[in-house]
Amino acid sequence: MKPRIGELLVKNGIITEAQLKKALVLQKEQEKRLGEILIELGHLSSKDLVWILSEQADIPFVEIRPEMLDKKLINAFPENILYDNSILPLYETEDRIYIALGDPTETIATQEVKRFTTKEVVTSGADPHKIEQLLNKFFLSQQMEESLQQKKVDDTAVKIVTENATIEFTDKQGKVTTRNAPIEIVMTIRKEKGDKG
Repeated sequence: MKPRIGELLVKNGIITEAQLKKALVLQKEQEKRLGEILIELGHLSSKDLVWILSEQADIPFVEIRPEMLDKKLINAFPENILYDNSILPLYETEDRIYIALGDPTETIATQEVKRFTTKEVVTSGADPHKIEQLLNKFFLSQQMEESLQQKKVDDTAVKIVTENATIEFTDKQGKVTTRNAPIEIVMTIRKEKGDKG
């Protein structure tokens, strides 16, 4: 029998026995998942939760990075399927597709991927916030490329709005200062007069 998630969290020193007991009491009252309660209490990060769920499910946990994005593979799946199920396709071989899941216990996510491929689907766990961040980065850059390449209209307006952007300032000495702030960037791409495209 597999150890329970609470036992694994205590055993690995991620939470204390007292924090587990408190969360178990709240779980009975609120009818939520234990991991969700521990995150709400501030005792657990989503990354640690997925790591421990991966351990429990006996699948690897991967640290995903922007350079791992495979444009062709990601575009083989509908955007909403990837977002709704916290899925990031990583790479494929002749007979397998490797994906990262934000919730390794979610079997529906794997079934959704299988709808779009005949290959064997191999899963890993990954931080769900990082999956969303990389999907945002991928689809935003793709939309920007499409907007910039669009030649049907004279001017193309591109507007980027975010409530919490991370902005880095680098001074002459190379010192980096980071600020978080809402931003709005509007760009107009104008065609040259001789451009017939």
